[in-house]
Parts: sequence; C-alpha cells; structure tokens
Amino acid sequence: MSLKKKTKQINLIPLINVIFLMLIFFMLAGTITKIDPHKINIPESIIKNDPLTPFLTIIVKKNGNVFVDSKNRKKDLQEKNYIEILRSRKPKEISLKIDSETPSEYFLEILKVLENENIKKVVIETVYIAKK
Repeated sequence: MSLKKKTKQINLIPLINVIFLMLIFFMLAGTITKIDPHKINIPESIIKNDPLTPFLTIIVKKNGNVFVDSKNRKKDLQEKNYIEILRSRKPKEISLKIDSETPSEYFLEILKVLENENIKKVVIETVYIAKK
C-alpha cells in the first residue's frame, strides 16, 4: 500500500486581507494636512518651529487681495470685509500668510489695521528651508 501525499496549497486570501487592513490603517492614521485653496509662495525661514494653530488666518496674495480663513468655516472674503470680521470676532491672535512677492505696503497696512484693532499677537507663517 502506498500512501498518497496531500498537495499543500498556500492560501493567499488571509495574507491579502492583512495587507489591505494595514493599508487602510496607515491611510487613516497618517497626518492629514489642511489644503490651502490660495496658491501663494510664503517667505522662507531657517528656523524650524512647530506650526501654531491661531484663531484666525489672514491670507494676502501678491496682487494685494486679502482673504480671511477661519477654522470654523472656509468662506473667503474680499479685502473690504476683513476689517469688519476682525471687529466682529475680536481674535486674540492672528496668523498672516503673505506671498513672498507681495509689496511691503500691503503688509504694513495690515499690521496697522491689526494694531488699531488691538491685536497684539501676530504670527507670520514661513516655509522652513534647511541650511546648506
């Protein structure tokens, strides 16, 4: 009597399931970044700081258009309305995202408005570049 050997088949279904579960886990657990709808080139910095999460962000494009972007709602407002928003919300701190090609007059004008509205804490966002 001869014994027949059973052919062993490797079942790949559990391996595929584990790989897909790991893929889904890493996709969900990864850092989710906020996508900025306004394409601006902010100035570079050689100091690396953790990004702050201020109450209110003011975005200035190189042509001088001003937008106000809040964490609570993503509604862009033109330049004439941003002073009214500052007065209505009365934020404690502001983050400025200014295009690096923006003329300094726009920057100084916004700083004067913030000073008039008694906003003392202003963060200017920059992009970190490593020293060469």
